[in-house]
Amino acid sequence: MSEIIFACKKCGTCCKNLLEDIDGNEAGLLLTVKERKFFPSKMISPRFAIGTRKPDKTILYQLNVKNCPFITESNECRMYDKRPLICRQFPYKSEGYVSAKCPTFHNVRRGTEIEFSLSEIEAKEKLLRHANNQIKKFHKERLCGWFFDLRTNQWVATDLKIIPI
Repeated sequence: MSEIIFACKKCGTCCKNLLEDIDGNEAGLLLTVKERKFFPSKMISPRFAIGTRKPDKTILYQLNVKNCPFITESNECRMYDKRPLICRQFPYKSEGYVSAKCPTFHNVRRGTEIEFSLSEIEAKEKLLRHANNQIKKFHKERLCGWFFDLRTNQWVATDLKIIPI
């Protein structure tokens, strides 16, 4: 079995074309409550909320623009040391999965072992902990998850067990 050790090539692909389709809904770059403050408010929309009959508490946000405003012409990040958790974890998705967006993996054969640094894996785990802690903090009986679709600018009810990260 062959192995790839991931090393960013600074192509900028991860910072451009941020809007993607998730189960028929348009979504942007995911942000925590604290991370949304790094971006101009007009570029931020809610992403995931919890509530019983309507979204009562937004727990995740998203960029609603195609390209990150902090990427330079030379594909450098102007906020690299403070970049959002979702950026820190890229291209790691979850155990055994990587983002199809990253050109490093376009020609990789299925079954190839990919080694990530601990920082990408830790960022993913921290993001999941954040979302789960928010849900526990505001948990009520019959709580529902709500996903904000950027295409329609409307909330869509979703399974609370499936947080779109």
